[in-house]
Amino acid sequence: MKKLGLILLTLFLVLCSASNETTETLDTTTSTSVAQAEQETTENSINDNNAEKEIIESYIYDSEKMSPFTGLEISPELWLKRPRRVLAFKIDNNLNARPQSGLQQADSVMEILVEGGMTRFLAFFMDSSSSYVGPVRSARPTDPTLIRPYGGILVVSGATDGLIPTIRELGVPVLEEVSSPTMFRIGSRKAPHNLYADTELVREYVEKRGFLFNQDVKPLYSFGNDQTSWQDGANRVTIKYSEFTTIIWKKDNEQYNRFIVDAYSPDNDAVAHNFITRDGYTDIIKSPTIVVIQGPLYNDEKTTLPSVLTVGVGPLTIFHNGKYIEGTWRRNDIANQFEFLDSNQNIIEVPPSKQWIHVMPLDGSISWDKD
Repeated sequence: MKKLGLILLTLFLVLCSASNETTETLDTTTSTSVAQAEQETTENSINDNNAEKEIIESYIYDSEKMSPFTGLEISPELWLKRPRRVLAFKIDNNLNARPQSGLQQADSVMEILVEGGMTRFLAFFMDSSSSYVGPVRSARPTDPTLIRPYGGILVVSGATDGLIPTIRELGVPVLEEVSSPTMFRIGSRKAPHNLYADTELVREYVEKRGFLFNQDVKPLYSFGNDQTSWQDGANRVTIKYSEFTTIIWKKDNEQYNRFIVDAYSPDNDAVAHNFITRDGYTDIIKSPTIVVIQGPLYNDEKTTLPSVLTVGVGPLTIFHNGKYIEGTWRRNDIANQFEFLDSNQNIIEVPPSKQWIHVMPLDGSISWDKD
């Protein structure tokens, strides 16, 4: 009987020992599994972060092979022609001037408020060219403040008395109307909406006459591919300069189509804003990037014409591919480039592409939505 008790006690102890070893084995296995899972989660998180960083393609501006007006690399055929002059053509936007020509070929376009609540354009040509740009119209006081940083030559039909000397004093050369074939009047339009120009013939003309030549053309502003802080919801953008002129941009794939509403349009409806080529081809004006710079409105002292102040600090809104960012622009002098800052005072990187830049007064309005 004692032997049976000892056998049972021994068997019991063996079973307990085996049970403890199994528990320890399970605990060790569980701990190892948890540790591995945590490690995998951490590695996945790191990989996800790295993947997100890899999406942002690095960007370095190359002044020799990239356009200062788009931030894009140009073809070898174009950069081998450098140095190239910067030409800024003042283009009409009266109802009788539409559809315009050359805007679709310009490197960048700036749209500026003029009298009567209407707008006109500065079409910048450096690496691009066009044999049919127009209608070319007269200068306004805001023009030299936008052209000066890029060493451009302002090409116009003329200007109010006293304005041309003032523009030249600000360091911006001006070419007024010259004879054909450099600049020419077309028969299908009535004056003053019928003056056109050939960009390459203008280059030849100013070269022969020894116009100042600035070879150090800096970019419009900081270009780059980091738009991680931009927000969605800007498929339709409405920019109202005044009660007379409203521009609507509608997203179409990766670009925006331009529509215009003005006091002179039939029934005050939004109509497609088209361009037309010399041979009659017409299509809607497009731009992938829309920049809106707002500044105080004032009357120029010498001409009394309405002008927008483009030195100092002001509100900024940029749109690209259905996304937008708000911030501020700033510069201390008309010779400086624009600097764009977000709400945290970080430099905004504008996507490299054609830039359509609205220069409008503070009392103008901007709105956007996803539809």
